[in-house]
Amino acid sequence: MNALVYRGLLLFFKNKQAVIGSFIGALIMIVLYVFLLGDSLVNSLSVLSQPKLVVDTWMLAGVIGIASASSTLGSVSLMIRDKERNVYTDFMISPISKSKIMLGYFFSTFLISLLVTLAVIVIAEIYIVMLSKGELLTLPQLGLLFLVSLLTVFCSSAFMFFIASFFRRIDTFSTMTSVIGPLIGFLTGCYVPIGSLPDMAQTVVQYFPLTSGVVLIRRILTENVFTAADEPAMATIKEELGIVMNGQNDILLPILILLVSSCIFLALALWNVKRVEIKR
Repeated sequence: MNALVYRGLLLFFKNKQAVIGSFIGALIMIVLYVFLLGDSLVNSLSVLSQPKLVVDTWMLAGVIGIASASSTLGSVSLMIRDKERNVYTDFMISPISKSKIMLGYFFSTFLISLLVTLAVIVIAEIYIVMLSKGELLTLPQLGLLFLVSLLTVFCSSAFMFFIASFFRRIDTFSTMTSVIGPLIGFLTGCYVPIGSLPDMAQTVVQYFPLTSGVVLIRRILTENVFTAADEPAMATIKEELGIVMNGQNDILLPILILLVSSCIFLALALWNVKRVEIKR
């Protein structure tokens, strides 16, 4: 299994297009807010003492969330390419158990996505401190951000791994990823503030597992940007921007949702692979 994980990491980082593609979703979001939506959102939050800083940190939290999801799309495609080239079949008829082979693919996807997400976190912190003139996160905040990002990446990897288990052709999978990538951006409230969505859409967003991770990332990054003068409008604005969901400031429930969802998606992916192999 370790050899499969190492192989996945090596093949991914040798492919420059795949590496660049992992950052495309994050770059799209930055461009979207810098050139299109940023000013209008800042103006709508003029009641705050630092509306630009709030928007920047909120946007960068979304960038981290998008990176954790979009990077899995590129890394999990290795399994589809192996299926298409029959390399996957060679692995499956080897003495290694099918579960270990699939876990090898999964953990390579997870580690690739985690490395990409950590790189985006470093860039986001530099942006906040150097360009937005915000504060650097404290060590406890950075530790919590790493933990939440790790769980979000794990959940995202399990979800994408489950989706990928249904595909055998890379062109079909690529078509699907062109749809699911932007869809995740909307479902996690990264492209559009959750509060501006219709009630039905807000309900869907709240129950989408990855939203829990993105909400926690937002909460951590924006923790230092609100002042005492913002207190009267703070609760409403946090709900509007998806920094807090349903008025809950608890972090245990979102973490539990991420953990349970990850286990369910991973178990379903392993079951689906075994089901397909038995049919064959």
